[in-house]
Order: sequence, then C-alpha cells, then structure tokens
Amino acid sequence: MAIHRRFPWIAVILLSAGFAAAQSRGNATNDPDLKEIRDYRLNMDIVQKYIRVAKAATADPAAKKCFDNNPPTSLNAGEKMITACPPFAAHLSAAGVKPREFLIITAALIGDYVAVGMKKKGTIKEYPPSILPANAAFIEQNYDKLQTLLAPLTGGEDK
Repeated sequence: MAIHRRFPWIAVILLSAGFAAAQSRGNATNDPDLKEIRDYRLNMDIVQKYIRVAKAATADPAAKKCFDNNPPTSLNAGEKMITACPPFAAHLSAAGVKPREFLIITAALIGDYVAVGMKKKGTIKEYPPSILPANAAFIEQNYDKLQTLLAPLTGGEDK
C-alpha cells in the first residue's frame, strides 16, 4: 500500500511504520510504546473517528504543516507535537480523539491492516505475536470495508 501525496502529515505515519517494523520483530513486550499499541482494541467506531480526523487534517494546510519534516520518535514525542499544533488538536477534539490515542490508533490500524493484507496474500502464514488476535479478527472481518475507508488516505482506489 503506497501512501498518497495528499497525506503530507506522513510524519505521524512514520511513527507507526517504525512501530510496525518493530512489531514484526516481536519487540512489543520490551517497548512500552509497542505494548500500548499492541494492547489497543480496534473497532469500527474508533476507525470511523480516526478517518474523520485524518480526512479533516489532510484537507487543512495548517494542520499538515505541523508535521512537515519532523516525525515523532515516540508516543510521548508525538503527543507533544500534536498538542502543540492547535489546528490538528482541533480536528482531534472535534472527533473526540485524544492525541496519544490518535497515534496509537494509527500504529495499530496501519500495522495490523498491513499484516492482515500480507496474510491474505500468503506473504506470511501467521500473525506475529505483536498483533492482538482480536484486532486481527476485526480487520479480517472488515477488510474490504477498511480498504475502502483507508483508500483516500493511502492513495488506494475506493471499491
């Protein structure tokens, strides 16, 4: 899945990419951030809120600018960056999502979604222990719907 050019606050995603890579190595039990991400339970309400924030922030040049060339290196650093960015924080508040939760949702959703996609394609045979089984089941059951919801953010095509 390629990240679309319209998603310039990619810095937030870079954090999740680092978490996803670490998850694939099975370090979730050693890193408190990874453990917090692994233990977060996804559901459709959370995903819908996340999508609302992401779409609104993507359309807001002031919110995007807060993350230009400045990727967060941890959940704490990302939370501080978001809190220090009133336009982005306003989008979160409007959707009822806290800054840290947004980062956790990003990492859990993207990392787990990619893993489910890899398993569906046969690239991996089983999920790494860093993926919460309930999240894998949720994504498997809702894969097509999630693919459509995430398409505007990832540059994919809507179904």
